[in-house]
Amino acid sequence: MNILFISYTAISVSEKGGARSAGMVRALADAGHQIDLVAPSSDLPDHPYIRLLISEKGGPSRRGMLWLECLRVTSRGSYDVIHAVDESIFFAARLCRWSKIKLVYDASRCFGGKAGSGPTGLWKLFPGYFQKMEVRILDQASRVLSFCTVLTNDLKGIDQGAEVVQLEDIPIQPLCERQETDRAALLAGFGKRPESIVVCSALPGYTVGLRNLLMAARKVIDVVPSAAFFFNGTRHEPAVKMAASLDISDHCIFLSPDEPETFLSALGMADASLLIPEGGARYLHPQVYTLLHAGAPLVAIHDRAYDEVLTEKTSVRVLPNSDSIAEGLLRVIQEPLFSLAVAHEGQQLVADRH
Repeated sequence: MNILFISYTAISVSEKGGARSAGMVRALADAGHQIDLVAPSSDLPDHPYIRLLISEKGGPSRRGMLWLECLRVTSRGSYDVIHAVDESIFFAARLCRWSKIKLVYDASRCFGGKAGSGPTGLWKLFPGYFQKMEVRILDQASRVLSFCTVLTNDLKGIDQGAEVVQLEDIPIQPLCERQETDRAALLAGFGKRPESIVVCSALPGYTVGLRNLLMAARKVIDVVPSAAFFFNGTRHEPAVKMAASLDISDHCIFLSPDEPETFLSALGMADASLLIPEGGARYLHPQVYTLLHAGAPLVAIHDRAYDEVLTEKTSVRVLPNSDSIAEGLLRVIQEPLFSLAVAHEGQQLVADRH
């Protein structure tokens, strides 16, 4: 099958929102489908069935360039399906009607309704008109893909007749090229060789205060002096200064967000991981699957958006304060049999779904 895959954001394991598309493209290509990508950029490894139609040279592509490229290739090529991600669906739906190609809509959110998040201010000015447009698109699509139960229900609430198929996100581990981990080099930033390693993953827009997070680390270190922390997603400069003020600099390494391989290497040697979710998010973030897949017991600040995957069996849920976070981390560090059971349940959940 020949597929034109359209995304307004980069298809990348290291950028927000790009990992799902990267996994989708890889899965389709591995199944033998020919994929033509129209996206600002892609960092996927070379694949005989994947072709990026817009070059990365000259920086990110404007939407007008993406549209022109889509018009060019559909007028010359023969596609069985156009696969549109998130906001690109509005252009793709018109393109499919003009070219009489089947449409697959890969949804990231609802644009209308009570839970809607419109792409422009016009949605607030003319909500009725745009919601009718969204219903028309949901009716037109041969399949609508959702990544969680809440989004599936939201889409069904807008159009009960929509053909919604729920496909959960995947861990990013299979999307990154396997590299030998230089454990000694990675741990060289700590003052001394750690015996207990914690990887803290703070999602974009996290609401737990940075000082609260580092105070939790301080309390863990007071009980387990050999504990060491990798922090992913925190603001680097303030975090470094705050760690110094708490006298835990020798126990902390702050990872760069554009180096997923380093994050995965740290996660691969972790004795525990910690998830700090986004504040007020309606849908779960795909990174939760990466943390569950890693094999380290997951401690997570409780958030209702994650209830369908983070249960008492698959994680240790804590409150958003330093005492509760520290207690959860100390429990998984000090109770190995309990930690093993939690980690196994998390990995099993990912294996069952993927």
